Amino acid sequence: MDCYHIRGGVPLRGEYRIKGAKNSALPILAAAVARSGKHEIHDCPRIGDVLVMEEILKSLGAVTSFEGNCFSIDTENIEKTLVPGEIMSKMRSSVFLMGSLLARCGEATIHRPGGCRIGKRPIDIHIEGLKQMGFTVETHDEEIRCSGKARGGRVRLTYPSVGATENLMMAALSGEEETVIENCAREPEIVDLQGFMRTCGFDVAGAGTGSIVVRGGDRRRTDSMYFIVEDRIEAATYMAAVMAAKGQAVFHNIRCELMKEVLKVYERMGAVVRSFGNAIEIIAPERIKSPGFVVTEPFPGFPTDCQPQLVTLCTGAGGLTTIREEVFDSRFTHKKELIKMGANIEICGKNAIIKGKTPLRGAEVYAADLRGGAALVLAGLMAEGETVVKDIYHIDRGYENLDEGLKQLGGIIERRTSD
Repeated sequence: MDCYHIRGGVPLRGEYRIKGAKNSALPILAAAVARSGKHEIHDCPRIGDVLVMEEILKSLGAVTSFEGNCFSIDTENIEKTLVPGEIMSKMRSSVFLMGSLLARCGEATIHRPGGCRIGKRPIDIHIEGLKQMGFTVETHDEEIRCSGKARGGRVRLTYPSVGATENLMMAALSGEEETVIENCAREPEIVDLQGFMRTCGFDVAGAGTGSIVVRGGDRRRTDSMYFIVEDRIEAATYMAAVMAAKGQAVFHNIRCELMKEVLKVYERMGAVVRSFGNAIEIIAPERIKSPGFVVTEPFPGFPTDCQPQLVTLCTGAGGLTTIREEVFDSRFTHKKELIKMGANIEICGKNAIIKGKTPLRGAEVYAADLRGGAALVLAGLMAEGETVVKDIYHIDRGYENLDEGLKQLGGIIERRTSD
């Protein structure tokens, strides 16, 4: 079991290039299944979740390779429609294969997916949307079987779920008619999925708005090459690390418009933010201010995937901060570990109330999920003495070599294998 050993109190300075987005890579790799072809996916992060997705794709008959940051996949020989349950249990995003297999084969059998333990994450919205489209869905314990094809018409999501939006975009390709998906999520990663689908020759429009139109019927083999959008959550995490360590850095391959709400919050906390082209510079304040009241919301609001990192930052901010979690019902898993380090945090329902200016001390802490684990790394950068973060396989699921990136900026962090 690997762990991070972090020495706090060292300012981060320098430059870093943001990698391709985890939350784009996974649905795009799933969408590659929808039609026979060879696909080159560039700027694909080499992270745990992508490697699990590769394992699933191989089990279905795909031929894959990973060289540098280019993921290559040939889907010509995919015939299987059963996604193995033992692999699905490792990653929630494997659920996307339901839509792509329906588009390709007209049937799919999956198991309820795994992933981070950050509260209830049912796939009921996915299933309800598929039923509205005309698919037959049967559930047997943890197994879900789906068959048929999209009949066209309008489908309305009960909540703008990112995963359900992406799954239904793929499933809609199975029919001959036009499908309109309403009350869609608007995240940049959905726009990116649409971009990949268009590159593959699919007729999709409207991503980034509340309604997406998909026209099915095209079954031609298509080869493609695509570059994944930059990871706004990785960018926000590294920027938070610079603020935690009171440093200054320039981040390349990231656009301001993808993370406006995050940057607004960082500026309220005293950071100086400068953007130019595809780069953003952030200068940490000498003293971090409280951002006041922050609520997590679907895009373009403040992202839930940045909430744990913000909680850590606010332990060093002057005054009282309230962060309200409106997306997941159990996303304060890192609170107990931060309290070990000296933080003053209370959870009242959906709200985390943080009393700031509480110096953190190095301690041995455990990552319980992906973003909570990243938040503990930030705490280690802020803390006096040495912090050991264990169970970092959670962090590896979404960040490619986080320790190497922080070292590039001057952080003192070492990855070790513990007994």
